Amino acid sequence: MKTKKLTLPITILLSAIILVVGYYAVQYNKQESIERQQRIELEQENKEYVAERKMECYDIYKERDELRSNVDSYYYDEERDVCVVRYENLNWKEGDPFFGGEVDGEYKEGKYFKVEY
Repeated sequence: MKTKKLTLPITILLSAIILVVGYYAVQYNKQESIERQQRIELEQENKEYVAERKMECYDIYKERDELRSNVDSYYYDEERDVCVVRYENLNWKEGDPFFGGEVDGEYKEGKYFKVEY
């Protein structure tokens, strides 16, 4: 008789534990899914930003290439977020904006670039 009295409370307790664990698992999976989606969105935003910066870098390169005959190449440095324009045989004189070789500077609209030779 005593076991019959304990069976109902034990069944209720086990059912409650199963429901709580199930609810926790669903919430955990939902949170993981949200975080995964946010990571995907951030990666996509980063890819779009890098593509935009590469196009800006190309525009800077073309602009510099039209102004000077010694523009050699360019590349976008993702790690430092700068456009690098390379020149060959720098024959600039004192007072020239890039006199002295390697220059880090500010370009129009706050876009940074680096000059290398």
